[in-house]
Amino acid sequence: MSGFIGAMTMIGAIAFPFIMMPLMWRRMKRVRNQTYEKSEPVRREAVWEETVATRDGLNVVHTHDPNEDLIALGEKARHAPWPLINQ
Repeated sequence: MSGFIGAMTMIGAIAFPFIMMPLMWRRMKRVRNQTYEKSEPVRREAVWEETVATRDGLNVVHTHDPNEDLIALGEKARHAPWPLINQ
């Protein structure tokens, strides 16, 4: 009888990951989709420019101008299905 219990324990230990992983994967996708549905759209910062005078009389200009193409690409990747599908 102990051989039967040992065999069943071994079979259960081997089968457990194959049974649980698809269930966990489905839950992960469902929770991720619910989170994305509840998430607020990303607020974009306005373009701004800052000028700083240096000691030698030159002005240094720092411009903040977000690249909308890269932001859109990142947003597309954030909502892409997993595993990634190249489209």
